[in-house]
Amino acid sequence: MVYKQAILYFMSGTGNTFRVATWMGEAAEQRGISTWVIPYEAARPALQVKDAEDQLVGILLPAHGFTAPWAILRFAAYMPRGRGTHAFVATSRGGSRPFGVRLPGMEGTAGYLIALLLAVKGYRLRGVAGFDMPSNWTSLHPGMKRESVEDIETHTRPRVEHFLGAVLSGRTAFRSFIPLFLGLLLLPISALYLLVGRFMLAKLFFANYACNGCALCADNCPNHAIKMWGDRPYWTFSCESCMRCMAYCPRQAVEAGHSWGVVLYFVMAIPFGAWLMNWLSTLVPGLGAFDGEVTRFILQYPYWLASMLLAYAVFTLAIRLKPVNALFTYTTLTHFYRRYYQRGTRLGDLRGHTETQGESE
Repeated sequence: MVYKQAILYFMSGTGNTFRVATWMGEAAEQRGISTWVIPYEAARPALQVKDAEDQLVGILLPAHGFTAPWAILRFAAYMPRGRGTHAFVATSRGGSRPFGVRLPGMEGTAGYLIALLLAVKGYRLRGVAGFDMPSNWTSLHPGMKRESVEDIETHTRPRVEHFLGAVLSGRTAFRSFIPLFLGLLLLPISALYLLVGRFMLAKLFFANYACNGCALCADNCPNHAIKMWGDRPYWTFSCESCMRCMAYCPRQAVEAGHSWGVVLYFVMAIPFGAWLMNWLSTLVPGLGAFDGEVTRFILQYPYWLASMLLAYAVFTLAIRLKPVNALFTYTTLTHFYRRYYQRGTRLGDLRGHTETQGESE
């Protein structure tokens, strides 16, 4: 197989997946293949993907909740029909290096779920793989030290190039079967993440009083998930917790409130679904026979969403008061965490202001 073009669509908050895409792009360019690296939010796949055997399409994504982010699931679902177009999927996963020991991340079902969607749409799958990049979930932990970042990247880049080399040489390269098996075991957690967890994580974000209302976070959010309420950002349910806002804020004003998360958890923990089911059972004879975990989840779900919206709206108004803002700022660990974004990656790169690989360094 001789490819003449490669189109690499990527989702990247802090630059990890973008960097994997640029490594692949550089390797493809060295083989004489015209290559475009395009952020998914700026992509027009119907204009670029064509029914041709000399074109290779790649989708590169981070793993969220041991599966694919909702935004990429939607992107893959809206891809045009492939009609035999060759494609591959690559996932960046959160690697770590505690005490100098390199530990792999775990992408779960992320890569193979997107591959399944592409296969259903008529693409000819050439490979699926996961690659370790420095864990960037700074809502949970500090950004990694530079030496650990460099070690993980140095270890990963040859693996990325080897995978792409196999695909470009006409071989199939299906990997990451152990993470897939573990991801299948963790499917209930992944489902809860997509249905509930990602919304709750979105409602943890707030701006501390270092925020000057510049709207850089809102202007650069890949999902347009941040709206400005006056001079303060407000995170909507469209947020994918990609960490771009936290990573690139020049004043380190974006926080993920841990103390606020405790408050929000107790608000959501009110068993509204059980109360509603019990009340309905008194009105409708025999309805109690349908009572069970699934029924209560269905009844509880609208309450979770509504309670998050209402509580977060009150919280957003309350933190405009300096004492309240200070209380939640200094009781959240992200205020003391090291921020992280992939070295050498600019906001313009993530937004697609550079089309080919050599321009991004």
